[in-house]
Amino acid sequence: MKKIIFTFLMLGTAFFSEAQVSFEASKDYAKLQNITYDPVTQNKLYASTLGNHIVVSHDNGLSWNLLYTYPGNTFITGLKLLPGNNALSFGTQEAIYIFNLTTNTLSQSVLIPQSGVDGAGLSDLKTYSIHDAAANIMIVDTGFFVGLSYQGKTFYTVNGGNTWSEVYYTVSNDNVFINNVAISPNNPNKLFLARGHGDTAVDGGLLISNDAGQTWGQTLEGVTLDPIAFNPSNPNDVLIGSSMGYGMHPENLYRSSDNGVTWNPQPIAWSDGGMNNITKIAFNPLDSQQIIVLEENDIVTSANGGATWNATAYPIEDLTYYYGLNASFNPYNYNQIAISTDYYPKFYDMATATLEQISAPFCFVMRSSHAKYAGNGHLYYDIQGGIFHKNINSSLTSSYNVQQPNAYNVRRNSIIPDPTIAGRLFVYSTMGFFGGVLKMSTDYGENTVDLFQTFAEEVTALKVHPTNPNIIFVAFRSGGAGSLTKIDFTNIWDIQITDIQTPDLASGEELITGLAIHPTDPNTMFITKRTRFYKSSDGGSRWADFSIGLEALDPTMGGYIWGLDANPLNSNQFTICTTNGIFTTYNSGEAWSLLSSRSNVKKIKHSPLSNGVIIGSVYSTETDNASILYSQDTGISWTEIPPSAIAYVQSYEMDYDFAGSTINVYIATSDLGIVKHQINNITLGVNNPDQNIMGIKVYPNPTKDVLNISANYEISSLKIYDMLGKCALDKELNFTNGQLDISKLNEGCYTAKITFNNNTVQNVKIIKQ
Repeated sequence: MKKIIFTFLMLGTAFFSEAQVSFEASKDYAKLQNITYDPVTQNKLYASTLGNHIVVSHDNGLSWNLLYTYPGNTFITGLKLLPGNNALSFGTQEAIYIFNLTTNTLSQSVLIPQSGVDGAGLSDLKTYSIHDAAANIMIVDTGFFVGLSYQGKTFYTVNGGNTWSEVYYTVSNDNVFINNVAISPNNPNKLFLARGHGDTAVDGGLLISNDAGQTWGQTLEGVTLDPIAFNPSNPNDVLIGSSMGYGMHPENLYRSSDNGVTWNPQPIAWSDGGMNNITKIAFNPLDSQQIIVLEENDIVTSANGGATWNATAYPIEDLTYYYGLNASFNPYNYNQIAISTDYYPKFYDMATATLEQISAPFCFVMRSSHAKYAGNGHLYYDIQGGIFHKNINSSLTSSYNVQQPNAYNVRRNSIIPDPTIAGRLFVYSTMGFFGGVLKMSTDYGENTVDLFQTFAEEVTALKVHPTNPNIIFVAFRSGGAGSLTKIDFTNIWDIQITDIQTPDLASGEELITGLAIHPTDPNTMFITKRTRFYKSSDGGSRWADFSIGLEALDPTMGGYIWGLDANPLNSNQFTICTTNGIFTTYNSGEAWSLLSSRSNVKKIKHSPLSNGVIIGSVYSTETDNASILYSQDTGISWTEIPPSAIAYVQSYEMDYDFAGSTINVYIATSDLGIVKHQINNITLGVNNPDQNIMGIKVYPNPTKDVLNISANYEISSLKIYDMLGKCALDKELNFTNGQLDISKLNEGCYTAKITFNNNTVQNVKIIKQ
């Protein structure tokens, strides 16, 4: 029986309706790996992203959709067709998976073997090869740490991973690591190990075993090797390419006509550039006369089985082609080859030796933000150091200052749109150690002016002065430290910079994570630091701590406030998201109440349209998948959108568009660009939520004074408890419909414990404003 890992049942839930999400990023910066043509269906392509997704195109790369999502913060590697062409195989760090192309489901998953070395960490999959359509016979190479020492082992199985045989260990082989593994297509006992470098005087060599790894012979000694390819018409015909040699040996494509016994270099004139290493070799599976060889900056092809070779060199500086990673022949157009590269995916035409870029909206996006003016939405995000602006109404996207794909130090842009002035946005562009510049644009990012230069790593908050749009307040982060700066650019030629002192906390706790300014009194400011909420009534000269009710945020236990938002429909309400849940205050911090115990919500936002609607985002961590949660009743109840509904994206930034009864969530992802998830049927103006258990209705809720309470059953008693569990009001009631005066209660959240004559008890959350 095959060794199926326990997460298999969970993996079966990784599929979702594509209607739940759409992809909003530009299609000009696609990052697709292992692009592979379907061998039977015309114009069908598969590819993996730079994350945990497999995508599919049904129109030869013109458009793409999600095919499969791996449910976790991991990377899919080594996507390839299984022998028999009816399934795809791929790997993650811990396992190899088989994806059935007939049923579009996972049919098999096999844990990689562990090293068995005392003190070793968990092994990671490095490379693998599968011999048969049933995936019984396979070879895998793994790596693992023993203390600070990195080691590798290679294993072989003939029963789908039920048992493994160790066939290679770096420690026993001059510490030389394996670059690639292969099994001969016509002999499952014949194994090939292409060796690379080690930390001794020995490097390279091709190891070949004819007895399933029990004994090995070596050839091509001293040559570091990597890609291996077998002629589909004659498996004894093998090609292997040299890898990075660092000047130890010449670059060569070697060929064997006797299944690895003897090897001869091919007469190819390689250009001299970069590391001079061959990265991929592919035969056309339907016409073995056609061969393509990818090198760091060369593409070499043959149309006559290798009798002659045609080489095209691409200087690295022209950015047309660099470092091909995979090549797949179009079974319906032999001259067309899909190539995955370190830059952008390409179609290569063998007849004309030309390249054409493949478009897709799947790329790395770190930031996303949204603004709306007069009903017209504007989406901003960053790709490759550039600023992107999408007009939602017209669907037109513009990009500015995008860096080249080979940029060594890519800018990171925090883009903060002005909430009221159309077209104005503030951009903090940073290059890490070299600091950054805060810029302003008044034309949606096309042109910018510099406002302030600093060595800060990022902007954690930015607010515009409520009565003077030429003044902004900006919170910066430098390591664990934070600062607050007032920038007055009324005279753009004489910008005034004022540092605002904020309360001192212990080292590492100075970071300002939230900032708010009173909408009519700019001298009244609010900030959050670590576990504290502070208020200033004099423009930041003095600060008072208003953190009563936040005692659960114990800094010694890792308590932290991640974000702050002011309710635009209630100037006295502020909501924070923390390690210990979501808290709100209705009196500018005089008292805080817990709305939700959901931990590690990193961003929270009140709807500007409905006083009852709040939305928050959980970002990706090692232990948490990204997700969304929202409330339609001022935090009384919450709905969480599970990671599966947003394709288990890896995300560290989201923003929201409140559009009537819809909320559009724009999610910046590490591999799918910008993903939009739409939440529909939001109830506007919720102030009278029904409590349907036992027919209870409590309204208005929130309220300042009187609660109307009705039920289908007779109520015998009612007690109201604060969030600490202390009884705040005890009323002996004897009515079916009635009113309750709570005007003397302090503002905050409470629980009403209602007891009926049939001894049924119902708890209802109420909010006193």
